[in-house]
Amino acid sequence: MLGHAQYLVQYFSRLFIITCPLAVVALFVSMTAPYTLAERIRTAKVGTSVACGTTLFFAMVGEKFFEFLGVTMGAFCITGGIILTLLGISMLNSNDMDNSNDQDKATGKESTKKSKVDISITPLGIPIICGPACITATVVLQGQAKGFIQNIIGLVAILLVFGALYLLLVSSAKGTKWLTPMVLQLSFKLSGLIIATLGVQMIFGGLRQADLRVLKPLKSVTEVIQVVQNIHIC
Repeated sequence: MLGHAQYLVQYFSRLFIITCPLAVVALFVSMTAPYTLAERIRTAKVGTSVACGTTLFFAMVGEKFFEFLGVTMGAFCITGGIILTLLGISMLNSNDMDNSNDQDKATGKESTKKSKVDISITPLGIPIICGPACITATVVLQGQAKGFIQNIIGLVAILLVFGALYLLLVSSAKGTKWLTPMVLQLSFKLSGLIIATLGVQMIFGGLRQADLRVLKPLKSVTEVIQVVQNIHIC
């Protein structure tokens, strides 16, 4: 049996890597480009808190929650992918950054707040930080725990992971003051493209997990008829 300290380090390192902190920081900086420093810090706090709470929930209930609802991990991936795809498209088509200064002068602070979309809960918290990969990894890691103590250590490791991620986001938020508006605008549009691409990839991953025959090449007319009949029955 692993020592408790070694188990904590392994749990922390594996989950921290799976959250892809560098990618999260890059997307966070790009998506919060129109925000003030206080708004960025608030977004980081809410996003990591939501992600941490969600991860702790699935760490305690495991796969029983999905089984109780009759929901598969594939369906969860598809839903998260749709959310990311729609968000990425809206970011690519958004003109908020171009007109933010004009809106501030014309309508004041109150309207400026209304023009900014709150991304802290969705999609930052879920599914960018806490996505299907993070949830799956947490369920697997908790399943490997031996005894009550290691179960508690796993929960502590989750808190440490999201605490470290919060510090990274706050540090990156303070560093954005050195970036020019043109760089922020370019990164905002680029992150929209990346998010939309990640969303499509998540949808493909969910469809593969669902093992749908309609996604596989059919070699005969008979197989096509069988697939159509199965869809009609469903």
